[in-house]
Amino acid sequence: MNYNFRKKNKIVKYVVIHYTGMKSLKLAYQKLSDKNSNVSIHYLVSRNGKIFNLICPRLKAWHAGVSMWKNNININDYSIGIELENNGHYHGYSKFTQKQYFSLKKLINFLKNNYYIPDQNFIFHSDISPNRKKDPGEKFFINKIGINRFKNLKKSKNLYNINDLLNFYGFHKYYIKYHKKYCIMAVKRSLNYKKISPNISKKFLNNFYNLLFT
Repeated sequence: MNYNFRKKNKIVKYVVIHYTGMKSLKLAYQKLSDKNSNVSIHYLVSRNGKIFNLICPRLKAWHAGVSMWKNNININDYSIGIELENNGHYHGYSKFTQKQYFSLKKLINFLKNNYYIPDQNFIFHSDISPNRKKDPGEKFFINKIGINRFKNLKKSKNLYNINDLLNFYGFHKYYIKYHKKYCIMAVKRSLNYKKISPNISKKFLNNFYNLLFT
């Protein structure tokens, strides 16, 4: 399997949630285990809720690729990756199963307790690479695993523009400047919109504000 040792000054701060995006669990497992695939993951959760621990979380897996979040780049250095079995947007995207949510919630509670990871640091692949990735996508409901990513943001009477909101969400300034439309689409996936587009409406701005501050 592909991995590196983490550098001493690179501590685990984030958990990144993905989907496999492949036609079967077997194919996903083979790819994630193949040294020639240039990818790897710490945990894989099947549709029937079985958890596979492929790499020790203390090691650096190759799951995030080119990625940025807040003030960090190369999110592999700071994160634990979890793949959820799902065919993905290109092979027949489907709802995640209740067994997956149940197992994922148990796994996340384990990681929270052992690595002291706060709710706001459970993030999506589409957050850290919005111009490249869509996963886990609009059919993933994070509230089903008991995570409230924005509970520490304080409500304000200030009027915020879209760039302010994207910054509060956590996108790296590079993405906001050069890939804003993909950031907006990533937010819509987090809001579980059925139709994903970069259009900005008053309804979207209200939904975005409420996501962050309520």
